[in-house]
Parts: sequence; structure tokens; C-alpha cells
Amino acid sequence: MPRRPPGSGAMSVWLRPAPTSRQPEPAFSRDEITRVAIELADRGGLAAVSMRRIAARIGSAPTSLYWYFSDKDELYELMVDAVIGQVPLPQRPSGDWRADLAAIAWAARTTLSSHPWFPQLGIHPVAGPQTLRFGAIALRSFEGLGLDQETEVNILAAVNNYIYGFVQREVAWQRFASRAEPAAAPAREDLSAEHLAARTKLHGDESFAFGLECLLDGFAVRVARAGGNGESAYGTDNSGDEESPP
Repeated sequence: MPRRPPGSGAMSVWLRPAPTSRQPEPAFSRDEITRVAIELADRGGLAAVSMRRIAARIGSAPTSLYWYFSDKDELYELMVDAVIGQVPLPQRPSGDWRADLAAIAWAARTTLSSHPWFPQLGIHPVAGPQTLRFGAIALRSFEGLGLDQETEVNILAAVNNYIYGFVQREVAWQRFASRAEPAAAPAREDLSAEHLAARTKLHGDESFAFGLECLLDGFAVRVARAGGNGESAYGTDNSGDEESPP
């Protein structure tokens, strides 16, 4: 049974207690192990990420890796957070919330798309330090708009969900194209040839831009509703009937 660090029973690697000064100094850093795991995944997918392969790359015994994380799920948490840390982010808001969100979304899509395995892991409920940094910087785009904090978080979540979903579709199309010859979609009575043809274009820059613009247009309505007065963008209409969240 490999020796495990204190707090190994935590539900997330980020919920473990900080190491004490009396604990032995690890031979390798968690960041180094994470970097190697990402390199393996980039080359061979998640199936290529194994304790044996990681240990061989860093010159350690496979069982020693369990000092850094309890299982592969925790390793995946580290990998996801590290990749999010690669997204280039603006140093400060430009004052144009729409342009800032769009720039962050495009940068995130580019970074995540360079790691085809990433969409398989999704968004973990417990955020790591790089994920928290990403969120904090993105949320600064809303400064001065009068939005309540819940609305800000929901807008950012909608953007993140769109990016993750689009990258997942994009990776699937790339994987399909790599093993199949282009062919016309079979005809259907309930879908026109134009609809079917359009569906084959849902994985490029033009499609990403269209969906992002639609999201930003919807957010603009909520920003206008807040009107800089600090009211919730969910709000209520003049008839007193509460609007359902999107």
C-alpha cells in the first residue's frame, strides 16, 4: 500500500490541508508531475496517462506519486487547473466588458483546443488556484456595470460552459475528420440539404464567433436592465412576475 499524505481522504486535491514543516520534503514537485502528465495526454490522450509512465519520466517509483495525490481523479484536477493557467489573460479591464469577455473566450478556446483530452474532464466543482485566478480576472470585466455578484458569476459560467461545449464539439469533429473521408450527409425528410451542410461547419472560427456574439447580446440585455443601479439583472418586470433565470 503506497504511503499517502495527510488529507488524502478529502473530496478534492485542493481541499487537503497545507503540509506541515515536520512532513518530509518530497523528491519531486507536484507541478513537475502535472507537467509530465499533460505532455503524456497531449501525445496519447488520457489513456496514456499512467503512474508507471509518469514515474519513468521523472525517475521515481510509481507508488511514490501517491504522496502528491490520492488517485487519478486528483491528478486530473491538477492537469485541468494547470491548463487553465496557460490561458493568456489581460492585466486589467479595458472598460469595454464585451470586448474583454470576447478576448478571454477566444484565448480560452485556443488554449483548451491545444489539449484535445481536456473536454473529457470537464469543469470540476472545486476550483484550483489557476482556475480561481482566471475567474477573478474575468469578473473584473464587469466592474462599474451595477451587476450583482450572483449575476456576474452566472454570466461567466455561461461563457465557460459555451467554451467547454464548443471545444468538445471541435475535438470530436477533428477526430472524425482524421479517420473518415469527406462525404455528403445522407438525405432526410425532416432536414434539408442546407441544414445538414450547415451542421458540418459548426466547429470553426465562424461558428464560435456566432455563438459567442449571441451570448454577449443576451448579456447586454441584462447589463442594460441593471442600469448601473446595483439591482439584480434577474430582476422583476413591471407586472411583478419574477423572470425565470436563463
